Amino acid sequence: MNLRSRLLIQTCLLAMMTGTGIVSAPAYAQTSAPVPLFLKQEAERDAELRSNDPTTQPNDTNNAFPSDSFGSGTPSNTQPSSFPSDPNAVQSLSLGAVDIEAVGTIDRSRGGLGIDMWNGTTRKSAAQLISDLPATPATHTARDLQIRLLLSAAALPQDSKEISLLEARVAKLINMGAIDEAIDLVRAAPQGSRGQMLAQAEINALLISGQVNEACSAIDSYGASYDEMFWLKAAAMCALYANDPTSAAFSVDLVREMDGESDATFFGLVGAIRSGSAASQDLLSELRPIDIALLSIAKQSIPNNQLESGNAAAIIGMINADTTATDIRLEAARKAENLGLISADRLAEIYGAVNFAPAALDTALDDAPEGIQARQYAKLYQAAAQSDVPAARAEILAALFENAEIEGNFLQAARLTAPLLTEIPVNGDFSWFAVVALKASIASNALERAENWLQVAKSAANPSNDIASRVSLLYPILAISGLEETGAPKPVAAATPTQLPVIDALNTPQPSFGLGGAITLNAPAPTQVETQDPQALARHRARMIEWQEMQAARGDQAAAKRYGELIFNLYEGFEIEVPTALWDGLLTAPYIEDRLTISSAVSHHLNVAATAQQKAKTVAMAVQAQQISAMENADPKALADTVAALELVGLKSDAQHLATELLLSFDQ
Repeated sequence: MNLRSRLLIQTCLLAMMTGTGIVSAPAYAQTSAPVPLFLKQEAERDAELRSNDPTTQPNDTNNAFPSDSFGSGTPSNTQPSSFPSDPNAVQSLSLGAVDIEAVGTIDRSRGGLGIDMWNGTTRKSAAQLISDLPATPATHTARDLQIRLLLSAAALPQDSKEISLLEARVAKLINMGAIDEAIDLVRAAPQGSRGQMLAQAEINALLISGQVNEACSAIDSYGASYDEMFWLKAAAMCALYANDPTSAAFSVDLVREMDGESDATFFGLVGAIRSGSAASQDLLSELRPIDIALLSIAKQSIPNNQLESGNAAAIIGMINADTTATDIRLEAARKAENLGLISADRLAEIYGAVNFAPAALDTALDDAPEGIQARQYAKLYQAAAQSDVPAARAEILAALFENAEIEGNFLQAARLTAPLLTEIPVNGDFSWFAVVALKASIASNALERAENWLQVAKSAANPSNDIASRVSLLYPILAISGLEETGAPKPVAAATPTQLPVIDALNTPQPSFGLGGAITLNAPAPTQVETQDPQALARHRARMIEWQEMQAARGDQAAAKRYGELIFNLYEGFEIEVPTALWDGLLTAPYIEDRLTISSAVSHHLNVAATAQQKAKTVAMAVQAQQISAMENADPKALADTVAALELVGLKSDAQHLATELLLSFDQ
């Protein structure tokens, strides 16, 4: 007798005992999202946009992904064979086979990588690329790219259809703690098309995020469809959550009958709930989502050692659990935001909920610092947020930034306070604050505001202050972020043809993606010419010489050399000139150094994929390549290759943000 049959018998017995009768399972409340049907014509138009305008960035709203088409009719296998060159022509189209797994929650206009992003990649290799992505990308920029890769709606390779890329994408999102994104991606597929893995993933994601009510509603909807042990344990958890000991006992006894007591953590937590005691700490070393939910029902806190475990589910659970001590929640939130597990807005919400006496906030700049670092950040954040005097707020923010920079948390402080910084007037009255505001704006990727602060700083610089020298120290970051002209060559489109060139279908490989036909990737691009600004180049050379002189005065020359190497390599990745004399200055023995670098296979595939405009593979390899960035002896050449590859596939703004994040996080 299988588990489903046993469950039906147990349910009938329970109904007779309680006199309630058998009722139908509640309908699942989540409405299935419509399935996007990507047409070949949309892909062709998208490719034409890129070919005719090489300055257009694929992830910019100026090159918007065509509006999604939605439908639910029976798909046809007939594909259109040609398209008229006249964009106003009327044409009847038959839709190709629809791949449900191609669904996503973002398109190109919202940062998606494009419907053709898997071009040149087999489904098997795509699944491997997704599976191998890190649970904890080394930078926030890389994490953002990775999430966009996993959420992008895209045509999929049609080989090895037994491999589910949708399941792989959801599993990786949960693995990296992108819980809300995982739930949204599961629900982008119609409920009837979701297999057991996707159903379990949705439940686990809801439990991790503390949405036990929603999880139990979904369990009621899914439970009768599957007969894995997971669902029986989940039913027991929901019964305990609903304070229904009779139903819980039936489910727990059935787990014991079917599987013995091999799951010691489950039975230990169930026993703790029934007895009102605490479960043994020995059982809580590797917590699963269902364990986190059972701990919450038992009103027992997640062990503090989970904060150092790297278990994303446990860290998020600590933040959400009512039983977590305030200081532990603050440290968990600080770590979670640094890892990308929660947003800066969520961190601000947690910091804002700490109870400080009004007097403590009024004297936040004068009092001794709090014993817990996150508590000190919370106090300064609240003091700045409650101040309605811009000058006072700026002074508090300056103190917060200074504190965070000492502790290595400047990037997080910039993300946290970005909304508060927008309320500081950008004018000469705040020239004393301009440089730190400039740096914080770059860190939070608010480049337009950063440009305004840069102009304030330049206007206020004079021999009586140090503003000019502080701006000079930031020059490489300003150059890479595009805030300073470097004289680097800029592509300018030549005259473009009025229609796409004809592709030789017999001699050109044509990958088939099954969503209205193949997508041709490598259409010849219009010839480009490059222009260079000699005056800007001369200014750039002078600024770099000035910067190098300041670096020569640093106390730690080993760190200065590492920083210089990183900058010069990144410059080359962006085709920004490095004056020969600066490279000469680094040419000192010993010439052999221990360096942490990436696999030569990663380097090879990164370069090949970028050259072939295989965007998904390029992003996956770039994420892998930058994993070394947090290491003290990271190979700067590998990082330069990473940003160069991203720029080559049209992700210039991401490449710039990654580079500036690397430089701002460098221990100077």
